[in-house]
This record gives sequence, structure tokens and C-alpha cells, in this order.
Amino acid sequence: MVSVSPAQPPSSFRPDKFVGVVGDSTGAYLFGLGYKATVTEAIDTATGVDLFTVTGKVLITMWTMEVTNAFDGANPTDYKIRTKTTNVDLCIAGDLHGAGIGCIFQMCGDAGDSLINTASAKFTADTNGKGLANRIVGLAGGSCILQSLRTAGNASDAMIHSLWWLPLESGASVVAI
Repeated sequence: MVSVSPAQPPSSFRPDKFVGVVGDSTGAYLFGLGYKATVTEAIDTATGVDLFTVTGKVLITMWTMEVTNAFDGANPTDYKIRTKTTNVDLCIAGDLHGAGIGCIFQMCGDAGDSLINTASAKFTADTNGKGLANRIVGLAGGSCILQSLRTAGNASDAMIHSLWWLPLESGASVVAI
């Protein structure tokens, strides 16, 4: 048996082979945040838009929204995210009108707060000390829908949702609709 000092890795050690442990080059899994699901939402209808289906119970670690086509109109002024199945709000209604391309919003750990953005900053978002989402969502052995709810924006208004999550039970998943 060959003894190796704890300070010295074995000669077969290849740090470039540990991508799956600390992250995934495709961005589908990131250590500490979990799996990633994305969906693009058109903001042109005054209704709820089904975004993700959650099967089982999951921990949402982070949820960001990035404007991909500027919100040039007077709306949406009442954008919120909720569980459609139970009508439970994951954040309170917030004003997103006038957000430019690259403006990033994110859900914080306080369901009583709106989506957070630092003064409509482009290419950055700050949790203002409130932390990441860290929300347990779902139904043991069942499923629920996560949805946005708002007034209509202009015909070309759009943003991409990126949601990172960790399963809390066997078979749990989040899938874009």
C-alpha cells in the first residue's frame, strides 16, 4: 500500500475532472445552487403565465429574471410570482415598467417583498441584505404550477426566468412549461 501525505494529492489527481462535483460546464447544475430550469416569458398579456411545474418538494435556492426585450410601456406595474395551484404569493406585486434590456430582478428570501432590483440597474441585482430565495415549494407526492401574474406590457416585452433548485425528496423536479 502506498501512503500519501494529506498535503500531497495522489499522482492520479486531476482537478479538471471534478467539474461534475463543483459545477457543470453547461450550467445545468451549480454546486450550492442546484439544478437550473429556464423559461422565456412574453409580457404582452394581462393574465397569469404558467412558468414551471414543480413535482414533489424542492428548495428554490435562487430565481432571477432578466429583461430580454425592454418594457417600454406603462406596464407591468403589478408583477408577482405565485403558486397557481394554491394562489400563494412568492413575492408581492412590484413595478417592472420601464425596465431596459439586461435589467435583472431576483426573488429574495422575504415573500412579503417585491422582486429586487437595485434602482433598475442593468446587468446586476442585489438582494439588499435579504438573502437568496431559499423557499421550499411543492407538494409531497404531487405537483404544483409556478406562475406570474400581471397587467399586460407591450407586444414585444419579454424576460427570461432562471430558477435554481434542489430536490427535497426522491423524484422531485422543476420543469419549464
